[in-house]
Amino acid sequence: MKYFNYFIIGVVALAVVAGFFIVGSPEKQRQLQFDDRRVNDLSYLQAEILAYWQNKGQLPANLSLLNDDLRGVQVPIDPESTKFYGYEVKGETIFALCAVFNLPSLSQQANALADSAGRTKPVPAGYYGDPLMGQSSWEHQAGLTCFERTIDKDYYKLKKSID
Repeated sequence: MKYFNYFIIGVVALAVVAGFFIVGSPEKQRQLQFDDRRVNDLSYLQAEILAYWQNKGQLPANLSLLNDDLRGVQVPIDPESTKFYGYEVKGETIFALCAVFNLPSLSQQANALADSAGRTKPVPAGYYGDPLMGQSSWEHQAGLTCFERTIDKDYYKLKKSID
C-alpha cells in the first residue's frame, strides 16, 4: 500500500509539472490575459475612432473625446498599469494606437518557433477585398507596440447630417 501511495503522489506531481510545460505558469497566463485585454481595448478604440470620424468628419484630437455617456462609451485604460493607451493623429485619416505588451502575440511566438525549426510561417486569415486586410492584425512583440491605421474613405463613408 505504501508503494501505491508513492506512485499516486508521483503521478500527480508529474501531471502538475507537465501542466506548467503545456499551459505555462500562472504568471504567464496572467500576462497573456492582460495582453488579450489590451488587444480587445485597442480594437474597441479603433471602432470608436472610426465612428467618431464618420460622424464628425475628423479624427478626435485625443481619446477623451470618445467618452459619451449617452452611448455608454468610456475610454478603456491599460488593465495592468491603469494608464491611458497611446494615441496619435498622424494625418487626416491616419492614426496610431499604442500599448505596452508583456509577451509577444501567440502567432509571433509560433513564427519564432517556425523560424527556428526551418518551417514556413502561418499566413494571417482574411479575404480578398477586405478594406482592413493588413490593418486589422494585432500582431505584437513584447514591449511598446504601435498600430498605425488608415481609414479608407472609399470604403468608410461620412454620415450625412439630418440638420
